[in-house]
Amino acid sequence: MHVHTVYSDSSGSVKEIIKIAKDKGLDGIAITDHHTLQGVWEAKRVEKDMLIIPGEEISTDLGEILAFGISKPVPEGLPIEHVIRTVHLQGGLVFVPHPTIPFFGRIKPKVLENLPIDGIEVFSAISPLSNFYASKSISLAKRMNLPMIAGSDSHFPETVGDAYTIIDAEDRTLSSVLEALRNGRTKIEPNPSSLKYKVRMLKAVLKKMICLTFRA
Repeated sequence: MHVHTVYSDSSGSVKEIIKIAKDKGLDGIAITDHHTLQGVWEAKRVEKDMLIIPGEEISTDLGEILAFGISKPVPEGLPIEHVIRTVHLQGGLVFVPHPTIPFFGRIKPKVLENLPIDGIEVFSAISPLSNFYASKSISLAKRMNLPMIAGSDSHFPETVGDAYTIIDAEDRTLSSVLEALRNGRTKIEPNPSSLKYKVRMLKAVLKKMICLTFRA
């Protein structure tokens, strides 16, 4: 439910990612590149058996969101209320990734409680201290009575499917999957990525933060 490709900040090509997802027994993946749907469009061209959920990770003025089921990319940096409304007008869903993990573009929980979001990514496989922050995110989702998903937040092809979500959909179509997500018919499978990839991801996040600091 949270996979990046070379079209944003992953080292994995679309074909690599699909192959690994199939090898790990996944029925589908949500490609959620930053501010583009190019990875989604390529995946739909080259893959006909696996369900490709169109997605985008969008930076707003208050933090990042995951949009599922959209057909047009949403620009970055806009007010979060506007972004959520734009996604919903496309018939998409808004889930919030890593809401309790510092420095990962999180939206603060107190802010979330006043937003019309559709669900929360409660487990992020690539994040540091995954299980510790998952317990906090699960508590938040339960308090807000929102659907929960787990994602790999994969930026390396090897980590695709480390954590995943079982979705109780009527069939393997996008509309059925979105409906199941909307109604919370999900079960998380919280498997953390290996330390090797967590360290690489943390270095990338810190490097980005330093660049932003100097730019400011």
